[in-house]
Formats: sequence, C-alpha cells, structure tokens
Amino acid sequence: MYPVADKLPNEIERAAFVEALALIGTDQQDEFYAFCEIGKLLSGYSKTMVSLIDSTHQCVLSGISIEPDADRSWPVEKSFCQHILADLEPTIVFDISEHPVFGKHPNVVSGKMTGSYCGFPIRTSDNLVLGTYCLGNDTPKAISTEVVSAVDNMVTKLGAYLQRQSNIQRDNSHKMLLGLKHAQENYPELTLQDLILLIEFRNGNFKNANDLKPLKKLKLISEHEKLTDNGAELLDKLNLYDTSFASRKIDFTDQAAAFDALFEDL
Repeated sequence: MYPVADKLPNEIERAAFVEALALIGTDQQDEFYAFCEIGKLLSGYSKTMVSLIDSTHQCVLSGISIEPDADRSWPVEKSFCQHILADLEPTIVFDISEHPVFGKHPNVVSGKMTGSYCGFPIRTSDNLVLGTYCLGNDTPKAISTEVVSAVDNMVTKLGAYLQRQSNIQRDNSHKMLLGLKHAQENYPELTLQDLILLIEFRNGNFKNANDLKPLKKLKLISEHEKLTDNGAELLDKLNLYDTSFASRKIDFTDQAAAFDALFEDL
C-alpha cells in the first residue's frame, strides 16, 4: 500500500498561507512558464511542474508536459510530493520503480508512471513549505549535482517571489480596508453603486452626464465632469491604482550607484 506522509508540525499555518495566496484554481500557466522552461532546459527532462499544496490537494499552477490536458489537481495523499515537504534538500530519484516509497504508488506499480523524478520544496524565507517544483522524465535520466544546485537556487527565488506576492496582497487589502473606512466616515451617503460609478468614471467607462449626478452631489465629480480633489483623495485611499515612477531626488556623484537606484523598484 502506498504510504501517506505525516503532516508537518506547522501544517495549519502552512496551508493557511497557501490558501491565502488565492492562486489555486486559477490559470497561472504563463505566470510561471519561465520557471518551468528553465528547469526543462537545464535538466533535459521532459516534464516540469510548479504546484501548490493546500490542506487537501496538490494543485498545478504551471507545467510543461507531454500531456497538456492532464488533470491539474489531485488529493495530496495520492501525490509523490507529499513525501518531500519535510525535506530540506531536493529529492532526486533516478528510477521511481526502485524507490522504497514511490515504487509503491499505484501508477508506478501499474507501469503508468516510469522514469526519473526530482522534487524541490518551494519555501518562504521563514521555512513555510508552499508546494513543490518537480522535474520528471519517462525514462531514467541522470542529473548532475551542478544542475540540481542551479534548479534549487531558482526554486529559492520562486519561493521568495510567492512570499513577496503574498505580502503585496496583504498590504493592498489592508490599504483598501482603510480606504473603505475613510469612505464610510467621510461620505456616509455614499452607496456601493456610487463607489462603482466613481471607479468606472476613473476608468473612462461612464455612459452619459446623467450617470454622474450622484457623484456631483457628493462633490466627488465637478459640474464640468472632472475628478475633484475629494474624488481623487478617495480613489487614492482605496489604493486601486499603482503610482508609476514615484519622483525622488538622487545624487549622481556616484553615477553607477545612481543609475541602479533609478531602476531598483522596477
């Protein structure tokens, strides 16, 4: 019988972090395509996969496979990757049929899955395991320690990227909540429909001047159908739009350092 891995000591925190990313069930093929392609090119393997593992399922975010229509999620207890979450180092298996654990998987026993498998845990800087980066090849294929190290370094960057995205989501959610509280306190008559209308106006999607009457009454839009200072402040508080190229002074005494500083936020 194929064994089920023990849950990690921080499983509740780990799974909650993964689910809060809100990536599971979404199409992320293009977002993580480069990570998959690099692993494939470095290793020469035929399959690569970026996946997240929540409390119940392993879910593929992106992957390059000879089976493009393959299922994108499955119960975690049926996965290979459940067994590598607790490992600090990558798991490299030359022939899965000869592995003491993976060799018992039903798909390996049946001959449906063959060849080599490499699993790299995707971690945050504080050691939360979010999922796995996997390499696979249908026939056993050796992989050098140099390639394993290079892929492992890339997966470390992938974990940092996901953690950074989580921090951005959390910060933006907090800012939006503060913005909604600002709207509630300063514009108690503002309805949800009014707020939607203001955002549509900002995006240039309103149909005619009559639509703007509620916003004019609230002094968020001027009689000349321009965004007022109050309207601009409210939109700014909601944090819906990124500020591009924030202005700042840079000392060009050290030209090389100054040039790098110009682009450090890009």
